[in-house]
Amino acid sequence: MAETPPSSPARKPLLKDAPESTPAPAPARAPSTAQRKKQEPTKPTSSVWKPALILSAVQFVFVGGLALWGSSYLAQKAPTSSPGAASPEVSASMKVALDQANAQIAALQRQLDAQGEERAKTQSRLQEMADRMALVIQQSSFVPSADTARVSDQDASQVAAMMPSVTPATGELILIKERNRLTSYADKAIATGSRESLQALVEAMMDPAMKNLTHAAQAEFKRVQAYYDMGISIDPGYTLPVRELFKDSPVTREADLSPAQLHGLMQDAKQPWEARLRSAFLLRSSTEAETNALLLKVLKEDPILDVAKQAQITFENRVGRKFRLFDIPSIEAWWQAQGGDKPALKMIEPGK
Repeated sequence: MAETPPSSPARKPLLKDAPESTPAPAPARAPSTAQRKKQEPTKPTSSVWKPALILSAVQFVFVGGLALWGSSYLAQKAPTSSPGAASPEVSASMKVALDQANAQIAALQRQLDAQGEERAKTQSRLQEMADRMALVIQQSSFVPSADTARVSDQDASQVAAMMPSVTPATGELILIKERNRLTSYADKAIATGSRESLQALVEAMMDPAMKNLTHAAQAEFKRVQAYYDMGISIDPGYTLPVRELFKDSPVTREADLSPAQLHGLMQDAKQPWEARLRSAFLLRSSTEAETNALLLKVLKEDPILDVAKQAQITFENRVGRKFRLFDIPSIEAWWQAQGGDKPALKMIEPGK
């Protein structure tokens, strides 16, 4: 009987507190091939996808046919006219509508501007009338009539309360305002050639309510008169643009214009004031009998003082007599005494 070797006693740990060693667990066995085949899920077969593919193909064919039928139906229902032909008509109608709207807006704007100017003029006139009334009240005194003797003291006090009172300081302020207004008239007549401003000075000279400012109005009138006696506003080298003014006429030079053409141009207020002034200058050599009367008409009515001045100078050259500038009453009186529309008595050069 064989002897088994004696088992060696287990080693004791060297350290007292060291844990005893435990045997390591045995490694797990790998599953066999048969077990792996059992664990893998079974793959679906291709027979499941065939019905889905067939159904998708049928749907695609159906949708394509429906789209083809819809396009053919819309093509039949579409209008025969092409969109390119209708577009210009629509744009033309829109343009006409826009032009009409712009014209209406422009007309309304002109009306508003005219109303604003008229309102400003009315307000200025009312203020001027109020100032002049106050000036008249200051200058005049209240003179009681015979009937006022029978008025009681109470009635007299009521009448006195109703009468407007103007203090000396207020009266001086009104005079200064009126004097400044006269100065502004003269300034505008010189700066812009406004005939309306010069006419306002003449009316102030003749107004009895402004007797305290008569000398002031005369001084301002003479200031305007002196300026136009010495000054000139037009370019000395200006000539008429004949081709633009007379497009239907074969005339190309202003010296070849007939008196009738110059008459019409001189009286046309729509033309530039330079053209009207030049026409009055060129009428010095006119042989028409009506030229003098037309020159007097322009002298009295043209809104620009430069044109009126040239009309007077041409008239003086044609009749051979000098007058004070813008002294229209004297010119008219002399002209009527001479018999009116007469041919030129004497021709003299300007400035002589």
